[in-house]
Amino acid sequence: MKGILVGVDESSYSHAALVWAVAYGSDSKLPVTALLAWDYIGQHHIDPDAVFDPGYGSEMAENVLDQLVDRAIGPAHDVALVVECNHAGPALVKAAGDDASLIVVGARGMSGFKGLMLGSVSRYVLHSAPCPVAVIRDNAAREGEPVAVGIDGSEPSRRALRWAVEYARCRQLELIAVHAWSIPYSPYGLYAPPDLSKQAHTAEQFLAHEVAKVDASGLVKPIELRVVEGRASGVLREMSALSSLVVIGSRGHGQLTNMLLGSVSDQVSHYASSPVVVIP
Repeated sequence: MKGILVGVDESSYSHAALVWAVAYGSDSKLPVTALLAWDYIGQHHIDPDAVFDPGYGSEMAENVLDQLVDRAIGPAHDVALVVECNHAGPALVKAAGDDASLIVVGARGMSGFKGLMLGSVSRYVLHSAPCPVAVIRDNAAREGEPVAVGIDGSEPSRRALRWAVEYARCRQLELIAVHAWSIPYSPYGLYAPPDLSKQAHTAEQFLAHEVAKVDASGLVKPIELRVVEGRASGVLREMSALSSLVVIGSRGHGQLTNMLLGSVSDQVSHYASSPVVVIP
């Protein structure tokens, strides 16, 4: 399925995800498809007081999806509508196939526990999708604020930088490249007091070298380079409070190669206050 695929249900997170996906699709000239997954237990209804319907089927699901999309973006839209009898996570990954540019999901669906930052669907898609995944919260509207991208020198990080440049270019937003550094420790502690100014300078040179590899033409401003001492997950979570979007690679340096999602991307996608895009 080419273009942007967005998972839809009755939740406020899904509403925000659909609005975000349509706005990005308009700027990037990518088609948007809204998918509603249902099954006989997981039925969808517009009326919050609706009870289980033994006759529920695709036609009823299609009617609900049509109303949800109309409610979010209005009836005059060109969003393609798809319903599938399946669990939402597998349905989205299957529909994305090898062609989707992006899967967009709400951080939690209608059945998510309020104490959780991510629901089962967003977790499944983040760990299983072959394409970039955007996780949207219901406070996604931060028009005009910059995009932040985490840089650590890994290949997923470089792909994240290229994706972030394209996104910032098409949406006419400023881009901040962020590199977090920390004092190196050995298992036996520090061998000698570190030269913090030298460490910081080395980090600045590294970030400038990484950013120089990407074509940043067409951006509203040159890419801002920001080097911060601290753990990458914490630094990027703080950046999310000042950004319209945080972009990260799915695994960075130091992650086990058999893990589908690294600890930094896992932490940021769970706890960032802005939308997050994870690049596999």
